[in-house]
Amino acid sequence: MNKILIIDNDKSLLDLLQNCMHDPELLILDEPINGLDPIGIAEVRSFIRALCNERGKTILISSHILSEIALLADDIGIIDHGVLLEEESLAELEAKNSKYIRFIVSDTAQAARILERIFHENQFTIQDDHNIQVHNLDLPIGKIITAFVENSLEVSEAHTCEESLEDYFKRVTGGEGIA
Repeated sequence: MNKILIIDNDKSLLDLLQNCMHDPELLILDEPINGLDPIGIAEVRSFIRALCNERGKTILISSHILSEIALLADDIGIIDHGVLLEEESLAELEAKNSKYIRFIVSDTAQAARILERIFHENQFTIQDDHNIQVHNLDLPIGKIITAFVENSLEVSEAHTCEESLEDYFKRVTGGEGIA
């Protein structure tokens, strides 16, 4: 007979350990790290991984702490207002995440003209007067900075960015929160 264990966030780590003694095949955990200190979080994370990797257990975790889910999950489902919007592997979701080069410059309109004229690039988004995102990661950042400076642009920052799972969740769900 298959055993299923459901643990809600009112249960402690000790309750989780005691209930696992019954060797359930499926664990459903609701916010398993809520209220834990960093050491407790690390212990629960390690315990969950061991259950999956060493004992072959299937674990379904419901959590709003998406950075923690990214550390634990192989497959992720995004639910908004009770509707499952996506269910994919973590690797598939990471591949969908937006990646770009972010430049903070003195004039994004001029930066856009330089990108178009010198690099023949039009895969960029102007965020405001000083922030521009270049979506082609194959472009040489150093050469872009040099071209900006040689054309009298001040560059105060340039780095590659990638959305977090939280950023992706906000984009997929429309960014609505309860606040």
